[in-house]
Amino acid sequence: MRKTNESQSPAGILLPGGAVGLLMTLVLMLAGAVLLHRGSLPEGATPVYALGSLAVGCALAALIAAKRAAAGKLLWALGAGGVVFLILLAAGAGLLAQPVDLMRTASSLLCAMVASVLGGLAGAGLRPKKRYRHIKK
Repeated sequence: MRKTNESQSPAGILLPGGAVGLLMTLVLMLAGAVLLHRGSLPEGATPVYALGSLAVGCALAALIAAKRAAAGKLLWALGAGGVVFLILLAAGAGLLAQPVDLMRTASSLLCAMVASVLGGLAGAGLRPKKRYRHIKK
């Protein structure tokens, strides 16, 4: 049984949010690739759709991290959004051997941080679950 005064580990706060945010980003990017292949999405809208997918994934990661954190919710939210951004940056630069353009990377980082702040604010405003409703005071 866990004591109530113990704080959660940083990995327990960041990793679930980062994993869900990364998964959501990749699913949205896959959907964009299918739409682009079918011709439903014009090629000029690809960068906007990619930034939107990144923003949704970072906001979701930040919302989950802020909801799980006991204190410093906004900082944990920024950390979770940063985890999603860094994993995608490492995958693009390292695994796919894509060249890194500084301006695109900076705009993606700005988009990820703004979305993380918005997701963190939304997650900080959510009420925590009452885990012990069956116990009467």
